[in-house]
Amino acid sequence: MAESADIAVNLISLDLDATSKNIFQYGRGASFFSGLLDILNAAVYGERVFLAVETNDEKIKELLENGFTPLEVQAKSAGLEYANGAFAVTREQSGQLVNYDKALNSLKSNLRRANFSPIEVEISQVASPEVSYSEVLESDAINRAESIIGLAPLTLTCKDKKWPIAKEDLAGFLALKKDYAYCQANPAECENTALSKIKVGIDEDKFREYLEKNVSPQIDIAAQDARFKIENGAVTEFQGSNDGQKLDLEKSLAKIEFELAIKKNNKVELAVEVTKSGLSQESVNEYGIKEIVGIGESNFAGSPTNRRKNIRTGANKLNGVLIRPGEEFSLLKALGKIDGTTGYFTELVIKGNKTIPEYGGGLCQIGTTVFRAALASGLPITARANHSYRVQYYEPAGTDATIYDPAPDLKFLNDTGNYILIQSRIEGNYLYFDFWGAKDGRQITKTKPVIYNIVKPAPQKIVETTDLKPGEKKCTEKAHNGADAYFDYKVIYPSGEAKEKRFSSHYRPWQAVCLLGVEKLSAEANVQTPAVQSTGSSTIQTPAPAVPSSGETPPVPSQ
Repeated sequence: MAESADIAVNLISLDLDATSKNIFQYGRGASFFSGLLDILNAAVYGERVFLAVETNDEKIKELLENGFTPLEVQAKSAGLEYANGAFAVTREQSGQLVNYDKALNSLKSNLRRANFSPIEVEISQVASPEVSYSEVLESDAINRAESIIGLAPLTLTCKDKKWPIAKEDLAGFLALKKDYAYCQANPAECENTALSKIKVGIDEDKFREYLEKNVSPQIDIAAQDARFKIENGAVTEFQGSNDGQKLDLEKSLAKIEFELAIKKNNKVELAVEVTKSGLSQESVNEYGIKEIVGIGESNFAGSPTNRRKNIRTGANKLNGVLIRPGEEFSLLKALGKIDGTTGYFTELVIKGNKTIPEYGGGLCQIGTTVFRAALASGLPITARANHSYRVQYYEPAGTDATIYDPAPDLKFLNDTGNYILIQSRIEGNYLYFDFWGAKDGRQITKTKPVIYNIVKPAPQKIVETTDLKPGEKKCTEKAHNGADAYFDYKVIYPSGEAKEKRFSSHYRPWQAVCLLGVEKLSAEANVQTPAVQSTGSSTIQTPAPAVPSSGETPPVPSQ
């Protein structure tokens, strides 16, 4: 896919100004006596001035959940088990959960006091499951379950499509519960229906997985916005708009349960939601597209065959895209899914001691060229990341943009007040993106990149692999000097308002890496970095962020 960038997430930060203010104000209360009380508390009880600490609560909780999830056990209700043509009742199971909120609050409290001791993570017992074994035995649940599978096969329909579900499969989808979702939403339809305390319905999680895997792919159609092209200076229709459709999973699940368990119907029409296209081909002239407002250019000479194919595929994806006034354009969103089904080819990358093909190598040629076109058009850049190291296709340094799904992305804002039409063209080894729209008189200036802090790379690195013949050598990464670069960018609007921004880039030195085929990996090559294991009592750690791989940055395909 896209070349990667170094990604770091700020988890904890200290507000020095606020902390300094706290220190200065300590002992200087609203009155002489309140200030004196602070001083006495500090002397007698050892109270300290609180640090002004800001935390990324959402990300810290995510890290905690990743580490402690194996310790959790979800509560499980009594259930049904179908074997040899008969149902049996399985016993309930109590659960236990980690109190993440308490752990996070303890961490924040300790940080404010500069207390870096380990935090005990509390594991608490969960309330009893919803349905117990004894309740099921006292009910007629087994008879109800047998009555439902007697309706098999269950047939799900959507227009002319059908999905039959046989008796054995249907039995596996049944679950015991106390409430029906459909009856909660539509009480009038259920008020005259005799319902026992323990009900037999469907297991939403299992049925949702079935629908997502087997049904949604045959129903879901993405809405297609209209796309246009320029011919002889005029806008003509390039591709018409089409509404889409999407399986409404939640409504369909509730409807299946209602029809099957309450109405005793074995045919269910699934709920489908129509998704409207954002732009239609109607009133083309109203878009006000008159002229080129900016051009982006890059050179991909020396690219291997698959890289060239991927560049052409990516350029075709963007050709004819229309950006609304006020819209923030996302390159990843515009490119969509990137794999073999969407026309992309693979390039080899190194992961551990293996060479693995990944799709879309070369799409940062697209990112870099779109970035340059947005700059040339005077559009505000809202998200941009440079590559980890300098790549020949994106010189001069400092003017590149890397993308990788889901991040980093390249984003910019269309603040022209008019629609912008993207047109792509490839001429020899040059890729161009022309932004068509209507000029509003803004003036754009951009300095040449300043490149400094040149750093030589380390010597060549050899990686053993059993994927090549013994003695065969394949170099997948070239050596690159490290450097820093920046350029200044200024836009003066017709109103006289000026906006300035400096785009800075840091490139690491990168050594050449070559694969060497061996019959058997050496002991040193087999050494792997151990994973950090979580226990009940743990000090929260922030591991180095993973660097996504594909394209031309580490790990990289052949250049």
